[in-house]
Amino acid sequence: MLRPGEEERLREIAAAAKGYWGYDPEVVRVWAAGIRFDPPGQQTYVADSSGEPIAWAAVEPKAEVVWLGDMWVEPGWIGKGVGSLLFRRCEARARELGATRLEWEAEPNAVGFYERMGGRYLRDSEPSEWGRALPVMGLELALE
Repeated sequence: MLRPGEEERLREIAAAAKGYWGYDPEVVRVWAAGIRFDPPGQQTYVADSSGEPIAWAAVEPKAEVVWLGDMWVEPGWIGKGVGSLLFRRCEARARELGATRLEWEAEPNAVGFYERMGGRYLRDSEPSEWGRALPVMGLELALE
């Protein structure tokens, strides 16, 4: 879970992860500065190594759907299983909340990762602040 005072470090992780895909650094910096950690009901999960945050994700319950609003992994940790563990934690939390589906807008460069996690394309989003529609993906959550 998010610890007090970690917000700026999590913004740095998001900026580094977004920048990893080659986006304009100034646009990424401005975007990351606007990330909020206080929407009602949002729960933020942090993965760390030796006490230092290296990845994070935020989920928000919306009736029968839990929305994965953010998921970012420090570039040096991409491909090492951190993202998979974090995604599975969010999936588990969605189940705990009684959701029937986990949904998210996927960074286009991460669609393959989400497909490996079992996610499937549902629809396109409205155009984002980046001026493009994003794939909205989902994972059906069978009741256990």
